Amino acid sequence: MAAAVRVRASYGGARWLPAMFLWAVAGCSQNQPADSPLATAAQDTAVVPAPPSDSVLVAAAAAEGLDTATVLEANRETSQALEDLPRDTQREFLDLFGSDPLGLADRPRNAERYEIPLEMNSQVERWIKYFEETVPDRFATYLSRLGRYEDMVRTRLREAGMPQDLIYLALIESGMNPNAYSRAHAVGMWQFIRGTGRLYDLEISYFVDERRDPVKSTDAAIAFLSDLYDQFGSWYLAAAAYNGGPGRVRRGIRRTGSNDFWDLANARVLRSETRNYVPKLIAAAMIAKDPESYGFTNIERQKPLEFEEVIVPDATSMDVIAEAAGVEENDIRALNPQYLRRVTPPGREVTVKVPPRTADVFASNYNKIPADKRVTWLVHTVTRGQTLGQIAGRYGTSVSAIRAANNNVNPRRLQVGQRLVVPRSAGAAKPRPVRSPEALEAPDGGALTVTVRAGDTLWAIAQRYEVNTTDLMVWNGLNSTTIHPGDRITVRR
Repeated sequence: MAAAVRVRASYGGARWLPAMFLWAVAGCSQNQPADSPLATAAQDTAVVPAPPSDSVLVAAAAAEGLDTATVLEANRETSQALEDLPRDTQREFLDLFGSDPLGLADRPRNAERYEIPLEMNSQVERWIKYFEETVPDRFATYLSRLGRYEDMVRTRLREAGMPQDLIYLALIESGMNPNAYSRAHAVGMWQFIRGTGRLYDLEISYFVDERRDPVKSTDAAIAFLSDLYDQFGSWYLAAAAYNGGPGRVRRGIRRTGSNDFWDLANARVLRSETRNYVPKLIAAAMIAKDPESYGFTNIERQKPLEFEEVIVPDATSMDVIAEAAGVEENDIRALNPQYLRRVTPPGREVTVKVPPRTADVFASNYNKIPADKRVTWLVHTVTRGQTLGQIAGRYGTSVSAIRAANNNVNPRRLQVGQRLVVPRSAGAAKPRPVRSPEALEAPDGGALTVTVRAGDTLWAIAQRYEVNTTDLMVWNGLNSTTIHPGDRITVRR
C-alpha cells in the first residue's frame, strides 16, 4: 500500500492525503523489470517521484476539505525532490503517471477552475508597493477583518468547487466590510449594485438589504463569479467582468480577438479601474497569504464569525432581541447588518443571527414578551409642514434621538413622504392619539401655568413635568412646537 502524508487543515483538524513521497515508485515497481530505474528507485527511500500539478492538488484539496496552502507547499517540496532524480527516471515516471498521479483527471477536466494563477509583473508589483507603502494601516485593517470572515467564505467556496483565492476579491472590494458603500451605490462586503444583487436573489427593501448580510452576499457572489467563469473560461476575465461588467469584457474580446486578460488590459479596451483590478487582486492575495514577508506583522485578526439562528415571527426591535438573548444590542446588530432600521420587517417571519449558545435562551424569553412590547422603534412618514420637533413630541422622544437613528438627518431638509425611524420607550406600540383637553385633564382637575424661560423648549417642559409634548400643544392650542421666552404654557396634571 502506498504511504501517506498527514496534512493539518487550517481549522485545526487532521486529514489524510495520498502521499507524494515514494508511493508512486512503490506502486509501479511491481510491473517494472528488475533493472528498471523505477524499480531501483522504489528500493531507495530517499527517492521522491513527480508530485501532482497544482491544479489537480487544489481540486483534491477542495474535495477533501484540506487547506490549499498546506497542500501546495508539500507539492513544492516534492517538486524540488523530483529535480534530484536522474532525468530518465523522471521521464519514465511522467510517462506512466502524467500530471495526474492521484487519478483525478476526471474531477474535473478543467482543473484550472480550482485555482487562480498568481502572476508577478510590474503592475502587480506596483499594487504591492501601494499596499505596503501608501496605505499600510488601511490594509492592516483589511487583514484584521479577514480573520472574522475567512473560515465562512472559504468553506462556501470549497463547497462550490471554487478557488479559495476568490476570498481576496472581497478584500479589495470592501476591505471585508459588510457595511461598505461606494460612490457607485454598491453595497456590502462583495459590493453588489442593486440590479445584480436582486438578480442573485438578495432582498433589497426599506427594511432589509441582504447585500450587507455576509453569508447571503457571499453565496450570491459565488453564484455570480461561477456564472462569469462559465462564460469566459478564465478567472482573470471573470474578475474583470465582476468589476466592469460582462458586456464590456465581451466587447474587449471581440475587439482584440484575444481572451487573455493582459492582452485586453494592454490594448486599453477596458476601463482603467478594471485594468487595475486583476493586478490589485493578485497583489492583495500575495500579501494576505504571507503578510509578514511584506511588512505586515502583528496583525490582530478578528475572531471568526460564529452565530446561531433564531426565527422572529414579526416586527421586533434589535434591543428587544438582544435583551431576550441576554446580550448587548451591538452584538445583535453586528451579526445582522442587513436589517437597516434596527427592527425586523413587519408582517412576516425572518431569521436573525444571535451569538453562540444564546438561541435557546432567546426562544424561552422571547415567548414571554407581549406582542405590543416587541417594538421600541417605528417608522414615521413625514407629512407637509412637519418638523423633527413635532415628530419627536408626537412619539415622546427627542430630536437628537431621531437624528441619531437616521444618519444624523438634517432637520432643515425633511421632505414630504420621507420615512424616519423613530425610537420610543419599550412598550409604546402606537403613537399617543390626540385627545380633547377634557379627556386629558388629571383626575384632580389640577393645572399649572409655566412661564417659558430662555433656552426652554416644549419638549424640555414636557419632560420636566412628565407629560407629553402633544398634550402640551393641545392644552395650549399650539400648531407647532415653537415657543418663546415669556410665553405662558398650561400644564394639566
